Amino acid sequence: MTLRRAIAAFAALAALLIPSVVATPQAAAAPNGNIVAFGDSFVANPDQIRNFTRSSSIDSVRQHAWDYPTKGGCLQAPNNWPRILAKQTGRPVTDWSCSGGNSETLLGRIDWSIRSGDLHRGTSTVLISTGINDFAPLNALQGRPTDFRIIHNMYVNNLRTAANKIRRVAPNARIIMPGMLSITEPVGLQRLCGVNVIPNMPGGIPLGHLQAMELAARDAQRHAAGVIGATFIDIKHESRNNHTCAPDQHRWVAGIIDTTTPDYNMAFHPSYAGSRYVATRVQQTL
Repeated sequence: MTLRRAIAAFAALAALLIPSVVATPQAAAAPNGNIVAFGDSFVANPDQIRNFTRSSSIDSVRQHAWDYPTKGGCLQAPNNWPRILAKQTGRPVTDWSCSGGNSETLLGRIDWSIRSGDLHRGTSTVLISTGINDFAPLNALQGRPTDFRIIHNMYVNNLRTAANKIRRVAPNARIIMPGMLSITEPVGLQRLCGVNVIPNMPGGIPLGHLQAMELAARDAQRHAAGVIGATFIDIKHESRNNHTCAPDQHRWVAGIIDTTTPDYNMAFHPSYAGSRYVATRVQQTL
């Protein structure tokens, strides 16, 4: 990990909660049979330096940040799982994911994708992977509920609205909801390993509240999928041995300061192996 990556590592934590700036996308109808993906920063997974500097007051720095794949004003990695999915399947995948996304901002992204011509009557599949930000404690600073039961119901209602929006314009589209890669240890101390600098010796602290957030998001996703008739993929359970405290080659989510997780773009976010796993599971479900 370079020095500049280490300096920006802590800033990457905010990517789960801070939406990217937005700009009007060019309207261009996507082909029939296309796939449209929505999600948060675990889907968008942009380079953390670019994501941190995208609003810089220095023109050259800001221009460098935006010299990168984007959609609707949100930076997206060229190797995130929607793009891996496109390569694996050979099918057109339009990525509307955005750092900081939740079930409320999802609704606006769906509207935008419809106006742009990406989501239309010929769309075959819509992928929705969002939820953890709905349960994030920093939402309290914005006056949002912190009771998981209330958040759960709000999430399900938002997904019901999302499904209605999708099916009004794409009545035959299948909705698939991939869950989120496991972050903390699912059993035992439920550690988050945020400092991974010694090979195969991840450094972590017990963080049961984050594990509770992961479980709450997973339960809300599963419930919402049942309500709207979507297919849910329990990525959290499937990746239970690939959390931040897993051995280096089996770790699919990087720590906060991390020099041992292979091939990741942003601290506290998926490695390439993690993104590839999600893409493969979606491909198997199509």
